[in-house]
Amino acid sequence: MSRIFGISDLHTDYEENLVFVEEFAEQPEDVVLVAGDVSDNIPRLIESLKILQRKYKEVFFIPGNHELWLTKNDHAPNSLVKLFEIIQCCNDLGVRTDPGKVRCVDGSDVWVVPLYSWYAGPEDDPRNTLYTPGAQGPSWTEQSLKEMGWSDAWFCKWPSLKRRASGSAASLASLFADMNAERLNKTYDAPVITFSHFMPRPELMKATSHDEMEITLERNLMGLPSPEWKEREFGSRFNFSRVAGSCFLDRQLRKIGSMLHLYGHQHRNRDRTIRRVRYVSHCLGSPKERSEGVTWGVVSWNGPKLIHG
Repeated sequence: MSRIFGISDLHTDYEENLVFVEEFAEQPEDVVLVAGDVSDNIPRLIESLKILQRKYKEVFFIPGNHELWLTKNDHAPNSLVKLFEIIQCCNDLGVRTDPGKVRCVDGSDVWVVPLYSWYAGPEDDPRNTLYTPGAQGPSWTEQSLKEMGWSDAWFCKWPSLKRRASGSAASLASLFADMNAERLNKTYDAPVITFSHFMPRPELMKATSHDEMEITLERNLMGLPSPEWKEREFGSRFNFSRVAGSCFLDRQLRKIGSMLHLYGHQHRNRDRTIRRVRYVSHCLGSPKERSEGVTWGVVSWNGPKLIHG
């Protein structure tokens, strides 16, 4: 019988982060959900997942955007092919990328359902984007993602997208959403926990007073000076909402009947309930972010956070 823990954005390309993961406590009866962005390097991704497998009874994983970067070490012709290569690697390792049932410590069952996703931009999918105009900085009409220095625009490569069955033009967000069709139509005979890499709702971008209090507590725990902390507003230099996630995710997780959704990507941690669904972001983040206490909860939990059980 297991408890369920969650984390994302391990970014073990940083050696310091790999060491941090190696120091996670051993919890051989528990399950961990990893919501993407472990590494763009497949051997390092495999190494990281194997470390987690040694510590947990079962590991669930969904790739993020960093996993789909094409570098000199990759032979895949595009990022979609690399995605399927990663899924096959996970299958070979015994890491779950498909729905699975977990028996919890109280004897009840919970379904864990990974959801594929990509972000919808205002330029390619305005109906499903989470984009919110920022107070400062250029708008999406004035600057491309490459000009903004967004790495996905340089390192991801995509095949030509066909139109959807409905006849509407395809976007990457819709392509990834369509990959969840079988999971959406499955019957779940127990409560459901979903997880994705990308964000499902725009409200989760802005910090609340609770989030800022948690950062202050994390800094206190780390022995850092803790004046009243204000999380930096998105949109001042780079409008993150343009690449944050998509509305597809929230519609899909609610269709399944999810009671809790774990996500990552934003490198800002959250734990709040909106319309009876609990949303949790628990990112390890970069060494700098962690050293500043921005990814609150990581130090106090010493890694993955207990999300159920």
